[in-house]
Order: sequence, then structure tokens, then C-alpha cells
Amino acid sequence: MRIAFLHNALGKTDGVSLEVDKWRDVLRRRGHEVFYIAGNERDDILCIPELSFYHPQTKKEIENATVALRDYKDGKELLEDINKSADIIKTQLFNIINKNKIELIIPNNLMSVGYHIAALKAIYEIIEKTGIKTICHNHDFYFEDSGEVIQTCKEVEDMLEKMAPPDLANVENLVINKIAKAALFKKKNISAKVVPNVFDFDMKAWSSDEYNSDFLEDFNIGKNDLIFLQATRVMDRKGIELAIDIIGELNRHKDRLIGKRLYNGKMFNESGSIILLCAGIVENFGISSKYVDNLKKRAVENKVDIRFIGERVSHSGAIKDNKKIYSLWDAYVYADFVTYPSIWEGFGNQFIEAVFAKLPVIAFEYPVYKSDLKEKGFDIVSLGDKYIKDNNLINIENKVIEDAADRVIDILTDSGKAKEIIQKNYDIARENYSFKTLENIVKEFGL
Repeated sequence: MRIAFLHNALGKTDGVSLEVDKWRDVLRRRGHEVFYIAGNERDDILCIPELSFYHPQTKKEIENATVALRDYKDGKELLEDINKSADIIKTQLFNIINKNKIELIIPNNLMSVGYHIAALKAIYEIIEKTGIKTICHNHDFYFEDSGEVIQTCKEVEDMLEKMAPPDLANVENLVINKIAKAALFKKKNISAKVVPNVFDFDMKAWSSDEYNSDFLEDFNIGKNDLIFLQATRVMDRKGIELAIDIIGELNRHKDRLIGKRLYNGKMFNESGSIILLCAGIVENFGISSKYVDNLKKRAVENKVDIRFIGERVSHSGAIKDNKKIYSLWDAYVYADFVTYPSIWEGFGNQFIEAVFAKLPVIAFEYPVYKSDLKEKGFDIVSLGDKYIKDNNLINIENKVIEDAADRVIDILTDSGKAKEIIQKNYDIARENYSFKTLENIVKEFGL
């Protein structure tokens, strides 16, 4: 078949983009021809600029539809612009589908998360009018507890209620966790199949090579510095402030690490730094617009060395402005520990990546971790499952932070224990979240 994936941006390091790449690889292995349709320009993308969250008109509509109605006198006026944008997207999408003889479309999140109302309307009307076979891969829903979408007017509410996601005969709806499946059925009486995020456990392990050999030097990191990798996007629900708190606590007990050989052979000495390395892209609109500034302030208060390197990390290696752009996988190669303190995730891409990279993980037990992942038996440094929000940042009990830091030190300095945990997690993930799992699922759809 000729299959097209739709998203606001593809070929990035966010969880949805990475998951689309995995689907593409599995579908190609099965003989299908795969196309990308998105709002960012790349050689392998059929670009509709208005699909991008950062297109000026789209960004304006997103902020007024999902944050606060500031630039329009009322919802009717906003709806006029949304309808115009939807018509532009619909025309371009219709032409792309016809020109490329697309037989199946797979929108990812555009039909569920509720950010891009114009895209939602455009794609819905294409699906309804043409009857094209559609699989809506719904990673997140606007009505979930992430707090990212605030419907600012009845016009937006009505469209989301009707279209997100489509309940049409030619549409198969997928979700990525049990909570979403139950919530979708309860709210809209729509049945969906759970398809977990997966990873290619048959691929070659990430390692140091000629290209990434400059990684540490480029970011002014010493060979014996301790690197805690935050591989997610930088946005408020990722709970990165909790990673800062953990490292702040580690700094207060640095004497327990100095002079010790760590589980991976690294020797930590008195001049070594403990670095929180944020390798994901920074989301700077909506409720996350002030998040980085708040993180920097928290890091200063905790005397934590935090680095934001997302502008130099991409989907794959490249040279831009005479500087190396590294792949996200290069960052894992040089990390000692992975932090995953998200309070909300649709599944947990970077968690599975960390396990594949054979790194220990610190994680907050977000709802989907508890409902879908925890039962598999993963061994993590837990930050519990309770938090409060104060001054727009997440806080958990000091005792939880202290206990987590204590366990991190034990794992770092006990090679036997670390290797046992790492291998156990790897084996669990390989069994449950490999490409074989996804391949069996796409077979069920006749693909």
C-alpha cells in the first residue's frame, strides 16, 4: 500500500516523531511505500507549512484556542480564522493524497491532542468526504490530565467533541496505553486498540565513534564528569525540576562519590562535575513559555550545572553553521544515568530508549507508568507518584528526593548491582516492546 503519516512536524526527537519512524521501518519491511506529510521542511517530507505549530497563523490560533482567548473578541471570530486555515490545509492535503495516490493515512496526535484545531477540522473533513482508509494513532487526548489544553470557547469545545478523534466507519482508532483506552470509551463511547510504543532491539547498540567523539568536548564536559541525561523535550509536564532537585542532593553528598570507580568504569574525582544535560528541543509557547527560565532559577538555587543542548541535538547527525549537530542517540552514549521525572506521558519513549542504551533510570511514577509499564517489573529509582505544584513548578517530599539520591549513589558505585538492574530492564523491554510486537499488531490490520 501507499501509506502517509501526518503530524505537525516529523523527523524530530519528540516521542511522536520517533514512533512514526519506527512504524515506517516496520511497514517498509513489509513491502509498503511510506510518505511523510508535516509542517516542517525536509527532503523526505511533503510539506504543508500550516501544519507546523510554529507557523505564525497556526501559533496564534493554538494559543487563542487552547491557552487564552486574547487576540479575538470572541469564539466566533476565532472560528472564522480557524475555518480559513482549515480550508488551506484541506486543499493542500487533498492534492498531496491524489498526486501520490495515497491509500491509507495515519494521523499522529493531530486528531486527538486538541492543539491544532484547523488541522483537526481539515483532516476530519478529508476523511469524511473521501472515505479514505484511516488509522488515527492517538498518543494524547485533549481531555486527559496533562493540563496542556484549555478550551477557551464553546466553538473549540464543539469541534473537539465532534472530531477528536473521528468516529467514522473508515477510521481505526489506536491509543498507546490502557488509561487512554478506558477514558476514550467512557467519554465518547469509541473503542480503540492499545498499541504500545516500541523500539528496535535488533539494531546495533549505540557506541562512541568517529563522528560523536567530540561530543563531550563540544559541550565542555570533562571525561570524568557525571552526566544525567534528560532526553525529553523541555516542557513543563516533563518535571525536569525534580531532576534538578536530585542532582542538588547528590552535590550535597559528593564525598560519597569522590574517588570511587563507577559501574561503567568511570572514575569520579574531586574536580568532577555532576551535570544535568537536557538534550531535547525547548517548547517555548503556551503554558511552557516560561518553563526554561524557571528551571534555570531552580538550578541556581540548588547549585546544579544544567545544560540545554537541544539546538545541537537532532534526529540524526549533520553539520549546521559549521557546527556538528549530534543525534539524540549520541547523547545516550556519554550518559551515566537517565532522568525521566515526567508527571504525565502518553507512554514513555525515552524510558524505553534508556533501557535499550543500558542505563539506569530515575523516574516519577506517572499514571501510565503505573498502569502499563510498572506491572512488567522494571527496576527504577522511583520518585513516587505524588507531587504538588508551587509557583508553576513540581515539588515532591524531601524524603523521597533524599532516598532517591541515596539509591542513585548505591547504583553508581556498585557495579554488580548496576549491571543486574540494567540487564533485567533490558530483557523486560526486549520481550514486551520490540519491533516484533509492532509487526504482529500491523498484521492484524492487514498491513
